[in-house]
Amino acid sequence: MTENNNVQSNSTPDYIRFFLKEPPLILKNFHHEDVMEFLKCGEKQHFLQDDVIVREGDYVNSAYLVAEGKVAIWQENIQLATLSTGTFLGETFLFSKNNRVAKVVSVEESTLLRFERHDILNFFRRKPEKLFNIFTRNIIEIQQAKISNMNVQLFNLKKRLLKDNGW
Repeated sequence: MTENNNVQSNSTPDYIRFFLKEPPLILKNFHHEDVMEFLKCGEKQHFLQDDVIVREGDYVNSAYLVAEGKVAIWQENIQLATLSTGTFLGETFLFSKNNRVAKVVSVEESTLLRFERHDILNFFRRKPEKLFNIFTRNIIEIQQAKISNMNVQLFNLKKRLLKDNGW
């Protein structure tokens, strides 16, 4: 039995073991088994530094979880953010039928899990409705954090502009 557990633990990637110990915000309050099953829905993709992961204008039908490494969000040649391990990008992919509003580029060698809309919807169809409600609350928390961060950035920018103009 112990030997079998060691084989299983050795074959489980480090990032999966990490996410089981410390689930990303998108999976907060999920049971251990649900975290593992959700992560298995993702397709592992490896990117080298400066690889484009998502292009601005692409149709939204997937989301990504940064498993290892860092990625940057760009819009019109302006870097908006740098995201690292555990960050979920494109969290509105289940609800949005829009196009991507920014480009995502790998800052360094990175591994991401790509989640397709239909796979995740099928995952939640097999689960109690409560789990989807938890997932939705997690998305709202992620969106609120993004809005708060944008407000801080906007405030700092305005403060610098007013200071530079001598107002």
